[in-house]
Amino acid sequence: MADPTGNQLEAADGYARELAAFTDALHVLHVDRGSPSYRAIAAAAAAEGRVSLSSSAISEAFNGKRLPSLDFTLELIRQLAGPDHGVREQWRERWKRVKLHQRQAAAHRRQSQSRRGDDEISPQNPPGSAHAVLPAARLEAELIIKDAQAQAEAIIESARLRADEMTASATQMLLNATEGGTIPAAARLQMREHSRIILVGPPGSGKGTQGPFLSKLLQVPLIHLGELFRSNISGGTKIGKQAAKYMNRGELVPDEVSLGMLTDRLSHPDTRHGFLLDGLPRNLNQAEAVDDLLAAASAKADAALNIDIGRDEVFRRLVGRRICKNDSSHLAHIMYATPKNYGLCDVCDGPLYLREDDTRQVIGMRWDVWKKQSEPVVQKYGAEGRLVTISGIGTISVITERAISALTAYFG
Repeated sequence: MADPTGNQLEAADGYARELAAFTDALHVLHVDRGSPSYRAIAAAAAAEGRVSLSSSAISEAFNGKRLPSLDFTLELIRQLAGPDHGVREQWRERWKRVKLHQRQAAAHRRQSQSRRGDDEISPQNPPGSAHAVLPAARLEAELIIKDAQAQAEAIIESARLRADEMTASATQMLLNATEGGTIPAAARLQMREHSRIILVGPPGSGKGTQGPFLSKLLQVPLIHLGELFRSNISGGTKIGKQAAKYMNRGELVPDEVSLGMLTDRLSHPDTRHGFLLDGLPRNLNQAEAVDDLLAAASAKADAALNIDIGRDEVFRRLVGRRICKNDSSHLAHIMYATPKNYGLCDVCDGPLYLREDDTRQVIGMRWDVWKKQSEPVVQKYGAEGRLVTISGIGTISVITERAISALTAYFG
């Protein structure tokens, strides 16, 4: 006789796997569209008078909290992938498959509950017996679990705040440290009138990791192209609306729109003494345009910091990377930051997954694009004597120190 509990667990696990795959595919579409904010997606659907897509419901769909309705799913796909009928039909079938697993899991759960009810209150287990009070015990257990979850969330938030404090403290210690009575390298860089630095390097080289550390040490803002898009679109700026129109049509955003966002950002007073630029330029045309943009303000990029790693290391880093489904800012790596519990996030115990754009095939394509389009940008800065190259192999702190030392030596 089949084990009903085992069948229930198997059905629930099947539904969880299908829902996770469904959510992963949504994440890929979202990234391919340029990661527009949930509010921008909802506003675009509302403007077209179609199915209502609230920001909270979109968040639940992307985080895999529950399977959205079919109408909601198809409208979300329309906003992310455009009006292609074939794509929507593929997603209709994908949704039906997840829904089938959901119904199977629910049916097994109802059967199991029915069996438990028969067992708990029966001629052998009359009301008042130990078996009859099991429902009350389960209710109490659920309340205890909810209370524990609330406490865990408070602990996690406290840990995040503590981590921020430790980062700030470590940064200050580095700035205050002395080496044989000399002024620390980071402090010497701060004495410059301005430090305008462009971050370059292949995918997975660590630009996104090093950017925030270098920004704090150099005391200049980090300007990331992706963040410019998010802030302008979510803020409903004029140029953000222009970008959203292209993205909603599934088209590439023209360089002039990206450069327009950069022009506006560089007009802010916090960039007066410099900046770190990440995500732009990605090709020679954009590099020339950035030079022209800065020249119009009687300025220029002082240096391009090239974080250099080889093709094999790119594959090791990206193929081994795992993202937390609960919070995409929580990262793990099967080699360099192995989670304590296999498949679970160390921070929140959420499930870890491999992004579809971190597969070998996609990484190979990204490497080829970088070699063809972006490496000539690195060569351009080298020919102009503005290139500072460091190895991207090592721990985060070692690479940060390496970058600061190299920039100090470059500027003299």
